Amino acid sequence: MKKNLLIIHWLLLVQLSVSNAQQADAVLRQQLQGKQSLTEIMNTVKQYYKNPQTINRVGVDAVNRSLKHWSRYEWYMSSRLGPNGEFVNINQKMINATGMQQRGVGNIGNGIESSTAIWSAVGPLNTDGGIGRVDRLAFHPTDADIVYAGTTAGGLWRTTDAGTNWTNLTPDIPTGGISGILIDPVNTNTLYVLTGDGDSDFGGLVEDYGYMRLSIGVLKSTNGGSTWTKMGNFPGVDYSRLVGYRLTMHPTDNNILYACTNQGLFISLTAGATWGLVNGTGRFFNLQFRPGSGTVCYAVGSTFASGSTSSFSRALFWRSTTSGLTWDTSNVINNQINNPTRRVELAVAPTNSNLVYLLAGGVPGNGPANPVPNLFKGLLLSIDGGLSFGLQSNSPNILGRSNTGTDTIDQSNYDLTIAVSNSSSSTVITGAVEVWRSLNSGNTWTFRGGLHDDVHYLGFHPVDNKLWAATDGGVYSSIDNGINWTSHFEDMNITQFYRMAVNPDDYTSMIAGAQDNAVKRRNGGTSYFDEIASADGFAVGYDVANPDTMFAVTNRSISRSYNGGNNFTNITPANSSHPFSMAMAVHTSISNALFIGSDSMWRTTNGGNSWAITGSLTSGWFIRTCPSNGNRVYAAGGNSFASAAGFLFRSDDGGVNWLPENILSNNPGFPNSYPKITCINVDPNNSNNVWVTFGGFTDGVKVYFSNNAGDTWSDRSGTLPNVPVNCIALDINNNAYIGTDNGVYYRGAGSSDWVPFYNNLPYVPVTELIITESENRIRASTFGRGIWSSDLYSTCVTDLNLTGTLEGQEFHEASNNIVSTSSLLTSEGTKVQMRAGNEVLLQAGFTARETTQFRAAIGPCGSGGVAGFRFSTVDSFTLLPASRYLMPANGRMILLHIASYNNAEANVKLTIKQPGEVQLILTDREGKILQQKNSGTMSKGEHETRLSLAGATNGLFYLHVLLNNRWEHIQEINL
Repeated sequence: MKKNLLIIHWLLLVQLSVSNAQQADAVLRQQLQGKQSLTEIMNTVKQYYKNPQTINRVGVDAVNRSLKHWSRYEWYMSSRLGPNGEFVNINQKMINATGMQQRGVGNIGNGIESSTAIWSAVGPLNTDGGIGRVDRLAFHPTDADIVYAGTTAGGLWRTTDAGTNWTNLTPDIPTGGISGILIDPVNTNTLYVLTGDGDSDFGGLVEDYGYMRLSIGVLKSTNGGSTWTKMGNFPGVDYSRLVGYRLTMHPTDNNILYACTNQGLFISLTAGATWGLVNGTGRFFNLQFRPGSGTVCYAVGSTFASGSTSSFSRALFWRSTTSGLTWDTSNVINNQINNPTRRVELAVAPTNSNLVYLLAGGVPGNGPANPVPNLFKGLLLSIDGGLSFGLQSNSPNILGRSNTGTDTIDQSNYDLTIAVSNSSSSTVITGAVEVWRSLNSGNTWTFRGGLHDDVHYLGFHPVDNKLWAATDGGVYSSIDNGINWTSHFEDMNITQFYRMAVNPDDYTSMIAGAQDNAVKRRNGGTSYFDEIASADGFAVGYDVANPDTMFAVTNRSISRSYNGGNNFTNITPANSSHPFSMAMAVHTSISNALFIGSDSMWRTTNGGNSWAITGSLTSGWFIRTCPSNGNRVYAAGGNSFASAAGFLFRSDDGGVNWLPENILSNNPGFPNSYPKITCINVDPNNSNNVWVTFGGFTDGVKVYFSNNAGDTWSDRSGTLPNVPVNCIALDINNNAYIGTDNGVYYRGAGSSDWVPFYNNLPYVPVTELIITESENRIRASTFGRGIWSSDLYSTCVTDLNLTGTLEGQEFHEASNNIVSTSSLLTSEGTKVQMRAGNEVLLQAGFTARETTQFRAAIGPCGSGGVAGFRFSTVDSFTLLPASRYLMPANGRMILLHIASYNNAEANVKLTIKQPGEVQLILTDREGKILQQKNSGTMSKGEHETRLSLAGATNGLFYLHVLLNNRWEHIQEINL
């Protein structure tokens, strides 16, 4: 036996740089050495996976899955780089930026705004297919109905009725990834969580696939999850790369805790108050005690073989007889589980303390020394308490996707788990891509599918022996050892949405694209969303004339449905580069018309049956069509959604031509250097008012605005915190809402700065905002907590009296006085701010204790400090100004598109959804009627007509269309 003596009092961190290198194949890892920029890394990755030798060696399916994960990483990182495009400590940047900002108080123009918001969950609170990724489960020691679930981006959840309903316990903590959960058996109201999404970390910066959540350490609750306190730091770690895998409690001393991380194994003797490093040899995946023993425990991890040139990880098995203070490892056992091996997992048998199982994951077969992969290294069993092991089986391939185990798939570095029944030591369940079961200690295997792919955790509840599973789609359980599975999604709104769209005829209906869980559809005012397309869903949209026609970008394709999402047809342009997550925008005044962007701009006017291309236009960042100007399109980007450099463009003829003088990012006022443009949006009734948002951590470059279609620009970043801004939405008065990585902010058209608009919204990245003014609502898609909605910004109240408990992120303001007797919830993440024009008075009973943050300020409403109008009849020669019209609440019955115009007349195309009396009216910006045409009764369908422009000289004018005297649609005419 090789002795590795590590005394807890001698706490030295052995940081092995190779432990943070890629656990991919050797050739790619070698090619990535020395690459320092996102562009260099992704160019190398893409060229590598395009190589026919790579495809032949690892297979098409493995290449596609690897590219998908790399593309998630690229999508995330491209909006989260430093000022010079460098990689940064994202976790620390977010913590620095979202603490209480001591900002100056500015001035306000109109003094009418207030900063309150009341967000509530829309859903999905249940779904088919999958609701979101869950990484870990933990069981109450005496109650079979209580289970805890740790998610990758949505925090910690609890069910008290065996999965029928779930409650979120961590809406306000600054990281959503939970990788370890403990319930103290002495006092089950005491909970611990280890933060950091370990399963998404394949070895440091280069492999932070998707929205990986880094660790901030261990959090503790003593009241069943109502409040949380951050415990002591792990000594010597690099928190810019720290993630967790498991959290274990000593079986007889609830003060002793063990944390398995990618930077070693840590122990606390003080219930998490302080920590020491007991084993710094690489990363640790799991630690379990021998049943009935408080001294013998086992651990599994990985490092790189000493002197190895393969660059593959070497799995390690560790055994301790000193409660984890010192550890032994055996080369004999380690050689049994290595060739080398990506990852190894561990399970003990509750009914036989001598049995220890090791599930050795896939052996990378992509290097010269091992060109043919042995995808399942094997299941090993010890019958002597971990002193020696024997091979039970190494076939079929229980790590892959095939239900016969004959494929060549392995992703064990992402998901690998094993569990042993509480009633039979020979009943073993394993999880990787799928679930398999053995009833004879792993000698033979039976496929046990029926649940979502990608299984991260399996466990038997200690009370009733029910089998539970955590997957990329959510939580499942089985009462027959995996023969049949029941999903448990209810109330667990943890979906990671990239983009969403709201039905133009029914605002309660929507579609949204999700990571891992496809495209979701909500029909009407329900919290249930059904799955209508597979793969990762991204940009989505409804056809402007017929919402039964939908478009969706999934992975590297774009699809169309003509029946409300029941079936989809692939309409990806045949000669496009098919990048991951293409930009897409649906036309606002023509049916079956849309744009997609990547290394070129593609447009169609027949639903994707054919496409026209602007080959010189790189538009992979974002595309925006304009509600009041069907001929104007804005686009931004480089060769793909993740390009480090790109431009902002404008077309004024429906995307046919993109003139050099319309490169808007070259114009005065635009920042000289800037990170990725994440969103473009325009005033719904004036396409000259255009806003752009920026990702990244470049302080002061967050939001820019132009009131002349991009000819000149002004900085509207104000005192926003230095966090990525992901999206922006505008109302008809040019009031702006932005979604950031830490919530929503609002800025009124006459305001000088932004104010928080995130009360009751979980601490989670907001990826899309959509306003429906006729119902006074704003909706937000989030990456980890589904879709939420709130009333729009309201006028500022004169006086405000706050009582009760305040928790999470809250901001309250009044134009005169605020009086408060509130108590701030003593918990990590409680940040409360108050601002009044005259006085903030804290009366007896007001409390703010340790771990909370509070700030009071004096200043006017909306002054910063932290970072179809329905028209029924026409009875005069003056209409309301264009800025007063809202889209009809039940959708437009007529669409108006100006096909062409000159100084004399306009050629108009009408798409009529309901027959009736049609009127065309030309007005100036103030609403004065210049021309009027009664077209009589017109049938359903498409029509063309002409309207004289006599009386209109130079300037901006509006063409209105009415149906049966109801205002329907508006379009701009610039003369």
